[in-house]
Amino acid sequence: MISDGCTHDSTVVLPTSLPASSLRLIDLAYFNLERFAALTDEDIFWLSRFKTGTIVWDADGVRWDLPDLLAAQDAEVVDLHVRLGQRGHLRCRLLAVRAPQEVVDQRRRHLYAAARKHGGAPSANSLALAEWTILITNVGASKLSVREALILARARWQIELLFKLWKGHGRIDESRSEKPWRVMCEVFAKLLAMLIQHWILVVSCWAYPSRSLTKAAQTVRKLALTLAHAFRATARLEAVLTIIQECLAVGCRINKRKQAPHSYQLLLGAVGESLA
Repeated sequence: MISDGCTHDSTVVLPTSLPASSLRLIDLAYFNLERFAALTDEDIFWLSRFKTGTIVWDADGVRWDLPDLLAAQDAEVVDLHVRLGQRGHLRCRLLAVRAPQEVVDQRRRHLYAAARKHGGAPSANSLALAEWTILITNVGASKLSVREALILARARWQIELLFKLWKGHGRIDESRSEKPWRVMCEVFAKLLAMLIQHWILVVSCWAYPSRSLTKAAQTVRKLALTLAHAFRATARLEAVLTIIQECLAVGCRINKRKQAPHSYQLLLGAVGESLA
């Protein structure tokens, strides 16, 4: 969904034309219980982080402060059926995993820094919930385990990395000019370049999960002048695109990690486990 830069994410109306049984990964900025309920009514699955301050009811209809509910569970991994909202109208699963202490400390530093910007202090609930990674979903346990949910939630960050690639490497938000029309021309030219680059990545290496988009973008940039010159002749353009495609198909790999696996390793591992 595309909107102007001044529109807050929470006010953007998301498209609902998803196939039944598909899964929508929802950013916290789009957290909305009514939207979740509407997706459920359309037989669409959803997965979201939990928003602090949301009212929680347990399966017996008892209202809880979430830190107290999690503290009452004698486990490092929690999977509960709950109801959310003032009237408890949204039924879903609440998944929570206790975070490592270094992650907890980092989250709390961010909470204090964000609160200082507004001249306040973080709430006790926010500080307590920093000890947990918390998700909510309408997907049943038979279809989605807690571990799989965590992996999918992490995969949502890939779109942010794509935006970072466009901004950091394409420099679409930079200009040395102070003339408005020149700046606008540069923005549109860079956006066009990123569109061409992205199209090349999609048709060349998108199907290979172990490829680094950063390395692939660097390869495209190295051949940018050759590509631009080839636009004058269709046959030459096809030849250059074939060369780029072959380069991206065999190179630009992400080095595997054992201690902190990449997202693609976790996703492939989860798929393998579900098929086993």
